[in-house]
Amino acid sequence: MKDLEFLKTNYISNKGIYNNQNIFENTLGAFDLALKKNLIINLELRLTKDKVIVVYNDSDLTRLMHLKDKISSSTYEELLYLNKYHIPSIEEVLNLINGKVPIIINPKTLECKNHLQKELVKLLDNYPGKFVIISSNSLIIRWYNKNRPNYIVGEIMSKSRKLKKFNLLNYLINFTIISDFISIDIEYYNIIKMKKIKEETLLLGYIADTKEKYDKYKDVTDNLYIEKIFYE
Repeated sequence: MKDLEFLKTNYISNKGIYNNQNIFENTLGAFDLALKKNLIINLELRLTKDKVIVVYNDSDLTRLMHLKDKISSSTYEELLYLNKYHIPSIEEVLNLINGKVPIIINPKTLECKNHLQKELVKLLDNYPGKFVIISSNSLIIRWYNKNRPNYIVGEIMSKSRKLKKFNLLNYLINFTIISDFISIDIEYYNIIKMKKIKEETLLLGYIADTKEKYDKYKDVTDNLYIEKIFYE
């Protein structure tokens, strides 16, 4: 059985410690601050047009930069030019963390040739620290089930995970995946449902961005993703 206890060792810092003013989310500066507090770090991955794996949450630059440019349609050099802060590659982030704290890695890109997954495992196979893969995409989970069965892989369950009508392909995909733990939106699932899930598997909840939410959900989950309000 895979050891998941390290996912309970400290708070999970969602995208690092940041304010999106002088320290931006998913950056080396944000992760460095999280390292200083010995926090578990959650990060998201995207793939650029020229196949560079970058640490970035959104599919485009709209929310943070007010630009419509998409990550997948831009080269890494173009992103560095367009963005007012440095978007790190996954290599830079892994070199910074270097096994000091556990990492939760969410590869948000799925392409037909699975370039992101193939290049990512080349880095992770020899990585000196603890990490897990997490995804809401059943195809990504299945890829790791097949190609890296030794990896710890979690499933993000959200509203979109519940199918409105029966579809045979979706049924076969969703019910042939193996997940070692579950991550859920704490505001979508009720506490009774969360307690039942926790009885069956390790449960991570997202996102506790207020002290009130943390106090409400800390005992019905094994751990919580927390936001910047806790660091102020």
